[in-house]
Amino acid sequence: MERGVEAYVSREILRVFSGYTLVATNETLPGRIKIDFHLRDKNNTDVFLEVSARKIERSMLSKILNLYSSLSNVEPPLKKFELIIVGSEVANSVRKELEGLPIRLITFEELGITQRKLKEIEEEQRQLRIRKLSPEEARLVARWEAEKKTVIRAMDVQNALHCSPDYAYFLLHKLERKKWIERVNTGVYQFVPAAYGYPEKIPPANAFVVGTAFVEPYYFSYYTSNSHYGFTTQMPFTLFIATTKKKPKVEWQGVTFKFVTLSERKFFGYRLERTFDAEVYMAEPEKSLVDSFDKPHYAGGIEQLARITWRGLARIDQSKLVDYAIRMKSHALVQRLGFIIDFLTREGLVRPMPSDLRRLLRGCVGKAPLYLDSRKPKTGSFSKEWRVVSNVSRDQLLSEIEVR
Repeated sequence: MERGVEAYVSREILRVFSGYTLVATNETLPGRIKIDFHLRDKNNTDVFLEVSARKIERSMLSKILNLYSSLSNVEPPLKKFELIIVGSEVANSVRKELEGLPIRLITFEELGITQRKLKEIEEEQRQLRIRKLSPEEARLVARWEAEKKTVIRAMDVQNALHCSPDYAYFLLHKLERKKWIERVNTGVYQFVPAAYGYPEKIPPANAFVVGTAFVEPYYFSYYTSNSHYGFTTQMPFTLFIATTKKKPKVEWQGVTFKFVTLSERKFFGYRLERTFDAEVYMAEPEKSLVDSFDKPHYAGGIEQLARITWRGLARIDQSKLVDYAIRMKSHALVQRLGFIIDFLTREGLVRPMPSDLRRLLRGCVGKAPLYLDSRKPKTGSFSKEWRVVSNVSRDQLLSEIEVR
């Protein structure tokens, strides 16, 4: 549906945004990021419009913030600009996160684009594409839409049509040429439902679901799960996947999948979480923090550890956090975790951890001293309690925390 919606907004743009001048469409911004429409109002303010057929949820925050960052880096600098994101609905949590930034979140309904009109657009797109299918192809598409399939393999064709592997791959090749599926990896495709149309700019498939097709077992963690739970609003175009297998990173549609190999002992603490329109395995909130302290470089570094602890500690089960930290059997993890919690407590940013839980952590401190950030100079104050050399300044530890 997204392509149809964009086409409709494009046709109606001068009516919907009366008083604006259309400067460009599909403009390329710094970082090779494209935006749907560039407008200018009567006050010469540059207005940039991005249209999504989906609900604007937390999972879109990184995309929105990257658009805003790209606009901030336009050369020569824009004197004044506004970013408008249009979607079917807007989650309140996203509005709150973007408060204070020149970003407007608008629904189709607010623009006068009714649900009835959207359904008409969707049906037009569906009929246009269905007419291009052979009977067997239409049967497959109808089945996959009913089953809400997102990832397709030859086995799915064989099961539906009781055909040979060779014929299944022949049909997959035809459906790929007709842009009903898109190759993700060898023998793995994403299904493009009729409701999406086929937007060349934005892949309709959920990148999280695509990631699940690469490895088993898996769960999303580190920077990815921290962003999912709102412990950080920053999320690079990398999805971090914990697994017990060794697998090199994969790049697809501008998204990098980074696979982090864990021992069987550390592979626990995950659950099904909904992202967009599908459920995937995600680290539990407590395990998300624990994993991050275990491998800080996959969570953005020490400064980000302070940030995610500040944002997350009051929203999680602290007894489970301590239990999971101890189960990892990593002295370094416990030492970092205890030190950062104590630091944030002294700063008045989090409440003190219950004394019994703190004692449990203290009991797992290693004998060897640990530098808080192994990448920084080997100097700093020493915490006897946690056996941590704090070679990161107070200002650096607070640099990612927005105290309001």
